[in-house]
Amino acid sequence: MDKVYVFDLDNTLIATDIANNLAYTEAINSVMKRKFVIDFVKRFTRSELNKLIPHLSQEQYEHIVALKEQVFGLYICKTTLNENLVDILKQLYEYGAHTILLTNSHSERATQLCSYYKISHYFAQSFYYEDCRGDKYSFLKSKGYNIESIILYENDDYSIQEAIGEGIHLENIIKVHFKNMEQFTILSRDSWCRSREGGYKKCLH
Repeated sequence: MDKVYVFDLDNTLIATDIANNLAYTEAINSVMKRKFVIDFVKRFTRSELNKLIPHLSQEQYEHIVALKEQVFGLYICKTTLNENLVDILKQLYEYGAHTILLTNSHSERATQLCSYYKISHYFAQSFYYEDCRGDKYSFLKSKGYNIESIILYENDDYSIQEAIGEGIHLENIIKVHFKNMEQFTILSRDSWCRSREGGYKKCLH
């Protein structure tokens, strides 16, 4: 049985929390016309929007999410490539293995990240949020992949449990660890990009 090697993107191949949170900060403050403070200790997600702004309208919500996607590229310099994992990806590519990028990221942002780090061509196929709609492993089944043949590289505990629930063997799941984000103070985009590099230590366990 030929193995299929599946790679998650955010915080697996590329650490994106800082860029993500900076983009959300800009989008929220732009739409709401006032300064909101985001907790940079963890990744800010859509589900956090209504917690941060309880009376947020649907129109404002959608505007913030769309603007966040638009401005993400301005902070792409604050992402970090997992060089250890990419070395594995390159070796698999050279051996002719079937590699897949499977991510809940929207295609525009994922493509932007992969292009920035020049890793797009290492994948035989790439599937994005528009393809799987947040149900990554059921989607793979629907595409005819044998779940038992999958080797998965993933960082998120919830996604790992989801994968196990869909039949991917625990011994075929490699959990990838990035060091947690360091807390820091947000100034402006320009002042942050001029500040000292840091935030992540790359490691693969």
